[in-house]
Amino acid sequence: MPPLTRWSEFLKKEISIEEIKQEYRGGRIDIAGTESVFGEELALPIMHIEDWNRFSHWLDSYKTKTVKTLDEILESYYNDGNNEIRWWKDKKQ
Repeated sequence: MPPLTRWSEFLKKEISIEEIKQEYRGGRIDIAGTESVFGEELALPIMHIEDWNRFSHWLDSYKTKTVKTLDEILESYYNDGNNEIRWWKDKKQ
């Protein structure tokens, strides 16, 4: 299949459009039950959508007595036997 092209008003030229082959998601973890009135948030890097769904489902029942870092949460996630998350880019970059 030939690549799709479209005119870009911004670039003032034809550009190639790549077909998206994978879906990804990112966002945040909302942390409830803290002393803050609105709770707290933890940034969540972009990951493969299947991993996002699996991780989100696991987070629904994840509870701790203290606020954890993302690395600590991921350690618990992996210790529960879950597969390695496929990140959009290495989250440590």
